[in-house]
Amino acid sequence: MAATFAVGFLLHRPDATHSVANTSSPGVKIHLEVVGSVGTASNGRADDPNPTWPGYLPTTTLDVPANSVVTMQIDQEDFARGLRNPFWSQAQGIIGGTFHMSYYDNNGQPQQGDFHALDSADNAAHTFAIPQLGVFVPLEAVNAAAPAGSMNVITFSFRTGKPGVYNWQCFVPCGQGTVAGNGGPMQTLGYMVGLIVVQ
Repeated sequence: MAATFAVGFLLHRPDATHSVANTSSPGVKIHLEVVGSVGTASNGRADDPNPTWPGYLPTTTLDVPANSVVTMQIDQEDFARGLRNPFWSQAQGIIGGTFHMSYYDNNGQPQQGDFHALDSADNAAHTFAIPQLGVFVPLEAVNAAAPAGSMNVITFSFRTGKPGVYNWQCFVPCGQGTVAGNGGPMQTLGYMVGLIVVQ
């Protein structure tokens, strides 16, 4: 019985989000949303066993083609949690070395631009990192002056390599109530850690 549980646990993973053809540039695209609480998000998971955990929606298992360009759009809706190491506030491993971001400034006015880093590591809400591919993108928190229900939209592209399964994760310790913030959603597929299945 214990063996059956262990095998089931290891083989189970959330449903995958499949990439779709990118109509505005080469390759494929994936659209994710990152929220502070998966159970209360407007398109969240009401029946989630951990509704107060932060997470990426709709899932953290992503299917993409091998040897291709993947363009990510991440709608970031969470508050600042901060990075422990300012080095991680810099984008790495993405095409062109910059990410595009639509955001709200300190006066609540919409802005947009291309960035290679956040102004401050303290402004990070989350990150999107694929260590095995050298990809790392910090996700700016929604400004407190932004209108209610606002989000930052972050877009960037990276190249996949050969077929395989790659881990991706958030580096912001957002597992509140766990040791150093690194438990719970930081260790659980479907929340702040996931798989990129390159085929």
